[in-house]
Amino acid sequence: MLTVYCKQIIIKLSNDKGMNIMNIAILYHVKEPPQVGNIRKPMKEGGYSDSGSDLAYELNKNGYNLITPVENPNEKNNIDWVFGDDDEGITKAINMGADVLWLNTVLYEGHPIEKYIGKVKVIGQKCSDVQTYDDKYYTNHILLEHGLDIVNDVSVKSADEYNGDFPCVIKPIRGRGSQGVYVIENKEQLDKVINKLVADKIYGSEFMIEPYLDGDEITVAVFPADSEHKKPYCLPPVSRFNHQDGIAPYSGKVAVSENSKAVENIEEYTDIMNNCEKAYEILGLKAPIRIDCRKNKDGKYLMFDVNMKPNMTMATRVHRQNQDSLMMLAAEKAGYSRIGLIELFLNTAWK
Repeated sequence: MLTVYCKQIIIKLSNDKGMNIMNIAILYHVKEPPQVGNIRKPMKEGGYSDSGSDLAYELNKNGYNLITPVENPNEKNNIDWVFGDDDEGITKAINMGADVLWLNTVLYEGHPIEKYIGKVKVIGQKCSDVQTYDDKYYTNHILLEHGLDIVNDVSVKSADEYNGDFPCVIKPIRGRGSQGVYVIENKEQLDKVINKLVADKIYGSEFMIEPYLDGDEITVAVFPADSEHKKPYCLPPVSRFNHQDGIAPYSGKVAVSENSKAVENIEEYTDIMNNCEKAYEILGLKAPIRIDCRKNKDGKYLMFDVNMKPNMTMATRVHRQNQDSLMMLAAEKAGYSRIGLIELFLNTAWK
């Protein structure tokens, strides 16, 4: 049965509720992950220091024990609020008293955080899970094998390897949002786009192609089971609109608040939300994820992109008032404040 987490009263994690106080530090991404075979995942400009500092600012404002690199962080200076995810940044955060590290970064096998698992609590996925499931082609086929409603894609290194229908969508196998994603109308365009992607050397030399779904698009936030939920649960879906060339624009260029809105009738999305919860169970993850879905020509929603790291930008600071993320739009619909959503993440901390 579908479970939607919708709660109006926020319970703060503090000693007055009989819970241990957390000393929280937030990590951001400082080094590009190693290339996996022919596949590369490029750095995000700023390494998520923007969303990390949004989270840190909100935690600090609400009285949490926040550890920051400097004593009096400047509201507008991201790096004042977050630590690098390398050995230097992690040891600095721990030496300053952090016992919970929020992994607001890109993980992979061999990431420096692996040496500290078991010594401190973390908020985020296991490095091995991200290494495996950040391969979107592999993840989609795992879920297909379990009979879930998800697109069936192929991997290619050249246009000659694709024998499917048009229009189709080409995307990086270890991509981020809509960066490097194109709707392709014919073989000639496909050949041109692949050649450019390979020449640019941004994403490697292997890509995935999937059917173009021209129906409505939604994104679904999925959280792990907790004390109130015996299985993974969803927040209300968020509808995406105002696409550019058939693709939702990258959030780094167009704020999602300008092209996204939580749906009104959650009951209409029961089937796809159930599929998203099943996908989470199958993958056996540790932290919240976001799954993008679109309707096919028969009016059925299919999952097409499982995001191991959901964006967590927030309109918490004076210069960031249009930066609420898709996760925040979903949480707001469920009755959560910004600190309320953050507390859902804090509840997922593991050691």
